[in-house]
Amino acid sequence: MRRSLVMIGGLLFVAILALFGFLLYVLLSSGDPAYYAGDIAAFERRDVSNPPPRGAVLFLGDDDVRQWEALGRDMAPVPTISRGFGGAQISHITFYIPRIVVPYRPKAIVMMAGESDMSGAHERRPEDVLSDFQAFVAALRKARVNAPVYFVSINPEPLRASRWLGVKRANALLEEFIATDKSLHYIDVASSMLDGTGEANNDLYRWDGLTLNAQGHALIGAIIKKRLLDDGFGPRVPR
Repeated sequence: MRRSLVMIGGLLFVAILALFGFLLYVLLSSGDPAYYAGDIAAFERRDVSNPPPRGAVLFLGDDDVRQWEALGRDMAPVPTISRGFGGAQISHITFYIPRIVVPYRPKAIVMMAGESDMSGAHERRPEDVLSDFQAFVAALRKARVNAPVYFVSINPEPLRASRWLGVKRANALLEEFIATDKSLHYIDVASSMLDGTGEANNDLYRWDGLTLNAQGHALIGAIIKKRLLDDGFGPRVPR
């Protein structure tokens, strides 16, 4: 009996060690754009079987885009393409511009990223987030993608409340830079996602305190959609 317990304990220890090693590998390797190659290949396979519309508004970002299941409905009648993947950082999106931006010839680009940049093992400073966004814009223009870019403010997240000051700093830097370029636009959703105490509203997030739930997506979706429609990205109405 004692030997069996020792064996079970040993197996549990090995299993926990293996799980820890796997999580550490994911945490460290997720900073490399190549980590997301499978996601990008999946987009390309989907494009073959179900070609996306040309001239749509392209949504780029991390899990808040990837898990936005009602994006098409929430943005209607604005035609959209969703290309969110994993814990994508701005630099990862830049790396894949030739594969997830150029082929679609988007009419406009909506970027929802920055949360992953400012968290985890590869935590970036607000100034780094600004620099990465500037590099993204430069790479877009170099690839002859001249569509206007709408940057959606970085969300306040309940689980990362300690980083909110840094996030606000990053948002301020991004808004200031975007104001210098007529092809860039800033959409503030963060101020609408706070509760009465100025903290992130838990009701807008899933159980993990990181990703938006349906209510959260509906809230920011209404703000983004209004901006896109006001700027003329809905279907043209015959005169």
